[in-house]
Amino acid sequence: MTILISIIVLSVLVMFHEFGHFIVAKLSGARVNEFSIGFGPRLFKKKYGETEYSFRALLFGGYVALEGEDEKSNDPRAIVNKPWPVRLAVFAAGPLMNILLAFLLLFIVFFNIGSPIPQVKSVMEGYPAEKAGILPGDKIVMVNNTKINTWEELEKAISSNGERVLTIEIQRGNQILQKQVKPIFDKNASKVMIGIVPDYERSISLAFKTAINQTIYFSKLIILSLVMLVTGKVSVNDIMGPVGIVQAVGTVAKTGVINLLAFSALISVNLGLFNLLPLPALDGGRILFVLAEAVRGKPLPPEKEGYIHYLGFLLLIALLIFATYRDILRIF
Repeated sequence: MTILISIIVLSVLVMFHEFGHFIVAKLSGARVNEFSIGFGPRLFKKKYGETEYSFRALLFGGYVALEGEDEKSNDPRAIVNKPWPVRLAVFAAGPLMNILLAFLLLFIVFFNIGSPIPQVKSVMEGYPAEKAGILPGDKIVMVNNTKINTWEELEKAISSNGERVLTIEIQRGNQILQKQVKPIFDKNASKVMIGIVPDYERSISLAFKTAINQTIYFSKLIILSLVMLVTGKVSVNDIMGPVGIVQAVGTVAKTGVINLLAFSALISVNLGLFNLLPLPALDGGRILFVLAEAVRGKPLPPEKEGYIHYLGFLLLIALLIFATYRDILRIF
């Protein structure tokens, strides 16, 4: 059952990605020959108008076949004959759709569980907040003369201060009190803490803001991971392939729907940002060629660009096989 859930989750993420390319291509008047979920042998196809819609055996992928994408075409609606801003929008739409989907999933998560607010739900035993006399129910309104409106602002104020003493202003009932709190570095959390657990509040506006902040946080986390991978601080052996992702999604699915939605949002951001890498065969590679054309004033011949993307595709397949091999070694 968990494998089925994993396949459904990954298929939906891919479908949204490809739908981003598809809808912007259609809106721009570009000709779309095929919209496919999955690779490999075709299991189902149906043609509506000029576009064939297909469902293929290998669900960990998908594509939108645009007229003139990798070859010359005399069709005025071919993507190769569209102005470069249109092509840029079409190629960027897939990754951006993944990021939008992540935001929507996180909005559902935070609207259901609530969003953290700068009000103390509980105080961790033995931590600085307890020693300073901060109590459950206290609302933190200011840190070092900086007004605090959100939990994110409170976390930033604490982390940016390091382990220096903080002047924290709290509201307790009708009273405004000041507390001197010296944060400590928690090895388990890998961050500076004062030891408070936030209360949660449910509202559409708060869920909207928190979903945006969490999407940005996921993006920063993934970009940092990619930088560490490129600079050698993270080994390529740590790359997770399809088998590993299926296993991870299945594990998270057992913990509940909310956790599954949040994890799916993380994967969706990952998929979007990975596709923006300026590598052949990826959306980022195609965007790079479009921007080069905008600077040079003329495009690379479609056949040459198509050949470069084909080589990039082979490289990605090799990486996929390697990551799958590493997944199998980790599992067994």
